[in-house]
Amino acid sequence: MPQQSPISRLHVFFASPKGKRAILWLTFFLFWGGAAAVLPFISVYYESVNLSGSQIGQLNSIPFFVTLISSITFGFLSDVSKRNKLLLRICAVGMITALFLYPQAQTFTAFLPIVLIYSIFQAPANPILDQTTLVAVENPEIYGRVRVGGSIGWGIMVLAAGFLIDNLGIGIPVIFYINITFLVLFFLITAFLPGSTAKKITTGSDVTLKKLGKMLLQPGFLLIFLLITIWGMGESSIGNFLFLHIKHLGGSSTLMGTALSISLIGEIVTFSMADKIQAKIGEFKMILLAFIVLFAWLTGLSLIKDPNLIPFFQIFGGAGFALIQSGSVAYVNRRAPQELGTTAQALRGGVLSGLGTGIGTLISGVLYEFYGSSMLFRIMSLVQLGGFVLGVLMFLRDRRMNSVRSAEKSLE
Repeated sequence: MPQQSPISRLHVFFASPKGKRAILWLTFFLFWGGAAAVLPFISVYYESVNLSGSQIGQLNSIPFFVTLISSITFGFLSDVSKRNKLLLRICAVGMITALFLYPQAQTFTAFLPIVLIYSIFQAPANPILDQTTLVAVENPEIYGRVRVGGSIGWGIMVLAAGFLIDNLGIGIPVIFYINITFLVLFFLITAFLPGSTAKKITTGSDVTLKKLGKMLLQPGFLLIFLLITIWGMGESSIGNFLFLHIKHLGGSSTLMGTALSISLIGEIVTFSMADKIQAKIGEFKMILLAFIVLFAWLTGLSLIKDPNLIPFFQIFGGAGFALIQSGSVAYVNRRAPQELGTTAQALRGGVLSGLGTGIGTLISGVLYEFYGSSMLFRIMSLVQLGGFVLGVLMFLRDRRMNSVRSAEKSLE
């Protein structure tokens, strides 16, 4: 019997349950590890070429508004074509093209098309990976254990990027070349990803726009999207202005990377325990808990005056994202039709990381320019408190409606 080549043996391993988890973990690691070099530092880069706070907010808002449209479009194409790996490769090539163009731009107008190109191709990759994971793993509740690869990649690379900015000699433009390197590796390993032609996806009826509309009209769908929009608004203020906050408090780029890396401890631990948390309190209470964590995080950042204290406080930060991500993914996965799984996750991701974050970024840019970062975080903490109250009311309403339905069934 002829010996298998190393590539063939890899394909065999990655087709096993353990191998599927491993390759998906690595894919998340590379995607978010590369993004960690650019996304947290991009506001600092914009300020280094003399853009104003409002211009920074406007540029940073573009990805989030594009996310909603781009994610849904690519997600729907994935559900229709069953070509998740091809679409991920197209996304990687588009992002690499934009990243080569970033260092050439110096004005607000020049950045506009570059940011648009990067945003169109960056947005759909994560929901496609989310749905690929939910279908490939033997139990969707272990999604968090696979998704944690992205958190670990983010934590390692945001720290490494901060160090390289300060010490490599290239300066802040190095962030684009780091991301390019990771995306090249990402492109290569997509060959080993599970495809979208598995029985779990292809069973069921055809994918149509009419069914998408029916899905959105299901009880709870639009309300949960409103809730995660509010959460995204608050998270955007930290994502876009935390590093500028540290800078104006006197902190270095290395401290910026350290602060964000430490926040990943909470994210990694929470993602690793997400299945246990979900089993104990349910996905909706996970979302409510995310609001409490984000409220505490924003409030703390608004009060801290010594930048060296921020890393110690950041450990609580990442837990909120892991809770909202895992909770909302589980909520949508349980309610969406199987044949529209990728589209549903893309819509969820577009609302969370697109619409809500885009609105929040625009508002945050104006608040930052007029009131500074401390007041920005304080105002956004109150927004999250309002979101938590709304979520509690939604939870009580759903529980009351479920009780009425149960009573009606018992009378039949």
